Amino acid sequence: MLTEEQKTRLRPRVVSLQSTAGAMIVASALAASVIAAIANWDELGDRLSMLPLIGAIFGLMMIGSGITFPLVFAGEFATGDSEEERIKSAVQSVSVEYLIRFALVQAALFTNLLVLMLDLHTITLGIVGFAMATLLFLFPFQSRFVGSVEKRLR
Repeated sequence: MLTEEQKTRLRPRVVSLQSTAGAMIVASALAASVIAAIANWDELGDRLSMLPLIGAIFGLMMIGSGITFPLVFAGEFATGDSEEERIKSAVQSVSVEYLIRFALVQAALFTNLLVLMLDLHTITLGIVGFAMATLLFLFPFQSRFVGSVEKRLR
């Protein structure tokens, strides 16, 4: 378990990670709203073509990998000679994990926004909404971040 002093020293790192995640969410929301404004909504009921289907499959694979990505590194522990080095190692590892998760989900989101711009379909709208919800679900709250760091220290 981390002491209160150690948690206090982690706070700037958590705020930095939260700022990055927040910027990625805002950028995604702005891009989605711009594309929604220029989309031709009369074409929404058209039959399914290959482009939205490929975008949906890619999107689901990327979102799934963004959610399950930490399972790959679940057995990885922090390294270092001193307690301070082990904490820094764990914090760096968890920070990179969060950023990669967000990048994977955002890749799915922006790919499907591009598909939405080219070929408007309900499936693509669903994947964009699912990706936005996943970004909000994966947001690095301080308690979740500290819990991940503590798991790495065990």
